[in-house]
Amino acid sequence: MSHKHDTTTFPDDIEEKPPSLGWSLVPLVAMLVLLAVGYGVLGLAPEPLLILSAIIAGLVALRMGLGWEEMLLGIREKLDTAMPALLVLISIGILIGTWMIAGTIPMMIYYGLGLISAQFIVLIAFVISAIVSVITGTSWGSAGTVGVALMGIAAGLDAPLAATAGTIVAGAYFGDKLSPLSDTTNLAPIAAGTTLWEHIRHMLYTTIPATVVALALYLFVGINQQSGGTDSDQITAVTGTLDSLFSFNVLLLLPMLIVLGPLCQP
Repeated sequence: MSHKHDTTTFPDDIEEKPPSLGWSLVPLVAMLVLLAVGYGVLGLAPEPLLILSAIIAGLVALRMGLGWEEMLLGIREKLDTAMPALLVLISIGILIGTWMIAGTIPMMIYYGLGLISAQFIVLIAFVISAIVSVITGTSWGSAGTVGVALMGIAAGLDAPLAATAGTIVAGAYFGDKLSPLSDTTNLAPIAAGTTLWEHIRHMLYTTIPATVVALALYLFVGINQQSGGTDSDQITAVTGTLDSLFSFNVLLLLPMLIVLGPLCQP
């Protein structure tokens, strides 16, 4: 038995043609303008602006001769491609929550803050921020948690705040770029047609040299910086709170090793 589907299409007299560079840029430019003016200047909600930019993209596709069914097919294909990454991101959200409650991430912060030195605060801030962001897969989350604590400690140690903030951001984006829990790191290989770990390994070719140069520079700054005290009320307050809330032990490292272990495989 055959079934006849009622489809809605645009008129057949519209001839499909490849878009020029100018027409290809119209949806992108429209989205940037809408977000810059609507969200950045007028403070409008971004969701309606994105929907409006999608409508503009649809009108450009119509102008190029594409019908409604063809647009739906393209949307479905892209969603099918991105769905595995979306499911991974949902699972990562659950995973990070369990790590926070179990104490895996707080333990990293606890022992990381114990390494703080006023003379090498810039170097240590980068390393701690990078480690936390690799473990959590979020640059914003790392900067908003351990980064805030590091800034408070830097202020208490009378360390250069601007330089400390810069290294915190650099370390956070280093980890976010290489973490298998990062959203962009999961979406990029899906779009490129490769695997997650292959994508991460190839990013090491550019990330590691840049990191080595940055570490050398931060070390040079620390050596030439006048040494200060290492005792800080901020460090004591943060570590004391974490120690009272969690029971730290080596087993808390096991979830992190299971997730990050494949990165070390040949």
